[in-house]
Amino acid sequence: MNINLFIKNLFSRCIGIIASPKEEWIKIKEEDGSFFQLMANFLFPLLILTTVAAMIGSYFQMAGSTFSWDIIIVSGLRSVLSILISVLMSILAINAMIKTFGGTPNLTQASKLVVYSFVPGILVAIIFGMIPWFYILGLFFLYSFFIFFHGTPVMLNIPPERQSNFSTLSSSTILIIYLMISFILSSFFGAIK
Repeated sequence: MNINLFIKNLFSRCIGIIASPKEEWIKIKEEDGSFFQLMANFLFPLLILTTVAAMIGSYFQMAGSTFSWDIIIVSGLRSVLSILISVLMSILAINAMIKTFGGTPNLTQASKLVVYSFVPGILVAIIFGMIPWFYILGLFFLYSFFIFFHGTPVMLNIPPERQSNFSTLSSSTILIIYLMISFILSSFFGAIK
């Protein structure tokens, strides 16, 4: 496996889904690949970057105070688990909702839709993990909804008259899942510290 090509493809996909989501969704639709390939080749490398960024940010926050590897590890773990659990639960929720809106459930397509829509949120987690003082960057996570709205008609076979309602409800569901998981994990890991 050529690592340089792998990294280039990973970053070009992230840039493509953010800069021109309409065109990128068409490319994604035409690609073959399983749920596990998507996780291994796209999501997990980004989660590793998120973990490392959170650990670096935690290290810099401890500057001038007592150094603790436990806090650094907990910070990285909390960051990666909040995104991973949110993505997995969102995939299951979106796939279940497809049938309600007149489409045919397809776990692979639902997973592509959710994972690639999470890219702005993952990038925010990477930047926010290293530089936690940029709270305003959290608003970039809302761009995920724009990406999701453009991906729904391309990736899923939901009747056109129901796509807007599906996208709105699905985006809200993803946001609620992410906020709940983040709150629960922050409370849990906060108690560990």
